Amino acid sequence: MSNLRIIYDNAADRAVLTASSQTGELGPANLQRDSKNAVLRASGTTQTITATWPTQESIACVALISTNMTSSARMRVRGYAQPGDAVPVFDTGSIFPCPAAVHGSYPWGVLPLGWNAYQWGGVNTWPCGGGSDGVTWFAPVRVRRIVIDVSAPQSPEGYLEISRLVVGNYWSPQYNAEYGAQLQAQDTSENYRTGAGNLKTVLGTSSDKLSINLTHLTSMDRARFMRILRENGKGKAMLFSLFPENPDPLLEQDYMLYGKASNSDAVTTPYFDTYSAPLQIEGI
Repeated sequence: MSNLRIIYDNAADRAVLTASSQTGELGPANLQRDSKNAVLRASGTTQTITATWPTQESIACVALISTNMTSSARMRVRGYAQPGDAVPVFDTGSIFPCPAAVHGSYPWGVLPLGWNAYQWGGVNTWPCGGGSDGVTWFAPVRVRRIVIDVSAPQSPEGYLEISRLVVGNYWSPQYNAEYGAQLQAQDTSENYRTGAGNLKTVLGTSSDKLSINLTHLTSMDRARFMRILRENGKGKAMLFSLFPENPDPLLEQDYMLYGKASNSDAVTTPYFDTYSAPLQIEGI
């Protein structure tokens, strides 16, 4: 099982982005904004996104955050060492970026075919927990251009929309977080009772929050972790995956967040040359 991974430096924000199609003003520039209602909307159910950099970037992951893709959506990512190259240095092939639950893992007929951890839906459902994230991991490579082909022919809306693009290399500690990670589904809705005693609800928004403890950081991991805390603080978002590339896609989907650190607790030294730190990530 792979240890947790954090992409804290999003190379997509330094890239020049283009898209094969867009609807109105909903263009590729929205992929560089941390706002769920700012989306790249294709004119149909297919999209090709190209990211180009002035110098080579080290990347090992491409993630599409807050989309209306279903489990049948496909994605292919190709990377090129130079913008004019015809032969890619890597090609993921056609993959399922937000796959369904493994067949046979749940009783047949209890849940619909193709279900996964996400609540599918367009941008209007995202404040209330809708939307899906698509991700692909690969060995680190250095590139100046990537091409992302996405196809979602079964999207109920009849078009494909994506809120955020994350591209970059990740940090992974030598020792994983301790057992006891807490995943909290936060809901700002409020219940109240009417004069007649009926229970009513003022609907709010929902988001996820993940709390972990890194109880055994080496000296090198402590240095990298401190750099993440200093560079990102509470204001800069990062992609966090507790169970990357897990055989159970639902586990990876539930415990992968694009969000911001919500704590500023101390990094401690419980014993010689070993360091410990808690971390809380609140989904955007």
